[in-house]
Amino acid sequence: MITIDGKVAIVTGGAKGLGRATAERLIQAGSSGVVVADVCAEEVRKAAGEITNTYGVEVLPCCTDVSDQTQVEAMAKAALDKFGRIDILVNNASICPVVSWEDATLENWNKILSVNLTGMYLCTRAVIPHLKSRGNGRIVYVSSPSAYIGSVVAHVAYGVSKAGIIALMKFVAKNFAGDGILANAILPGPMDTPMGHSFGEELWKAWEQKAPLKRHASASEIADSILFLVSDQSSYITGHVLWVDGGYSLT
Repeated sequence: MITIDGKVAIVTGGAKGLGRATAERLIQAGSSGVVVADVCAEEVRKAAGEITNTYGVEVLPCCTDVSDQTQVEAMAKAALDKFGRIDILVNNASICPVVSWEDATLENWNKILSVNLTGMYLCTRAVIPHLKSRGNGRIVYVSSPSAYIGSVVAHVAYGVSKAGIIALMKFVAKNFAGDGILANAILPGPMDTPMGHSFGEELWKAWEQKAPLKRHASASEIADSILFLVSDQSSYITGHVLWVDGGYSLT
């Protein structure tokens, strides 16, 4: 069984879907504290309370817009004030609006990049000093197959942002390996989450049929791959892009 006993993690986009499943999986694996960060205050408080009540491990809710540097820095400070350390960052927060090329504007292009890409940069920047001080840290970036194939139904900027995430991850992996910080990215395939359902029943069924396993992943299955990458079981893996797609990329 993979364990991360005593480690403290920050999970962005943690109120629902993959973020929430990841927070729960990290606690099940022995995390002594998790910061659940999300942009909706009500949702993040509700999720943190439910997880705390279920597992008996305190989860700190942080209402955080990851595209806002001040809020991100406050999130990192809250983690340190509460738990005294930061060991893990799961960079998961993102948005995926369905916007046609004809309806794409500079404003919505910039919005998507500010959350999906700049947000991960800001979160990384906020935790790096604390990971360096411990001489050990893990950062996982949640990207997407869209990084390689381009946006399928989402705004063109979605795929662009997910490609940028991989470049960011590789920079971090190269530049901070000497500080004991490992950085990797995952590319989830079709997943049973609120975002996955938001694209409509027709696409849901089409993606299910295209996947060799003929089903969507559960959020907990994807969270398992994140747990592996933040654990000591992945101590010689950095700069890696892990496809967790049930073979979807083979089709």
